[in-house]
Amino acid sequence: MKQIILLVVLSMLVSTAAGAETIKLGGSGSMIPLLTQLGKAYMKKYPKDTVEVNQKSLGQPGGIAALNAGAIDIAMSAMGITPEQKKLSLQPVEIAQVAGVVAVSNNVTVKEITSQQLCDIYSGKIRNWKQLGGADAPITAYTRPESDSTKVNFRKAFACMANLKEAPEIMNLAKHQDMINALETKPNAIGALDTISLANAKGKFKALKIDGKGHEMLAGGKWPFILHNNLVLKNKSEAVKRFLGFVKSPEGQAIIKGDKAIPVPFSF
Repeated sequence: MKQIILLVVLSMLVSTAAGAETIKLGGSGSMIPLLTQLGKAYMKKYPKDTVEVNQKSLGQPGGIAALNAGAIDIAMSAMGITPEQKKLSLQPVEIAQVAGVVAVSNNVTVKEITSQQLCDIYSGKIRNWKQLGGADAPITAYTRPESDSTKVNFRKAFACMANLKEAPEIMNLAKHQDMINALETKPNAIGALDTISLANAKGKFKALKIDGKGHEMLAGGKWPFILHNNLVLKNKSEAVKRFLGFVKSPEGQAIIKGDKAIPVPFSF
């Protein structure tokens, strides 16, 4: 009898271990905080599964490459996928919209600029905060690579940015975290990121109004700078399906809203 009970227990343990799955995510750095929160909440509900969100930004192209190579299960992209990436038979699933922001160091006294002034900063026509009503201090402008999700959406948001050639002195930062670090630590800085990063910074830098509008107007459709947070899929395991179901659930939607993002209805 004891032998039978032992066999049943061992069978249950083997079954549990076999059912455990790991879901690996990586890609756009701006999505790391939100997906980390979703992953932690998911694991509380489904403790047999493990969600691993790469805490180092792979960037959108890096995430797609890792997904296509089978290194991760879900790629994070804050811009969907490109026409070239569509040829890889990938499925982008937009889960949320997040407002992009033009942020400045805390020592900057300017609170609002026009989109044309923003473009003039990046083209090199405006080089000093004094030209915008601020202190007499050189502007240190930061940008991101052209393939970066935030940069792609930044160019789409403001008409004058679409084909603008950035001045040679504009400093190009490789990773999302690099932009956060620059805005937190460098005086007189300006750069683009998102409201989730702004909230997580807890006042270490601040957002500018552009053309009299603020990022709070995203929900009303009047803020042009938007990041489209997508989870990109290739092979949908049962665990991946469970995770997407959780993101779509009221609990998942509440986490998205709590991060100042707007949930997007989706199917998969």
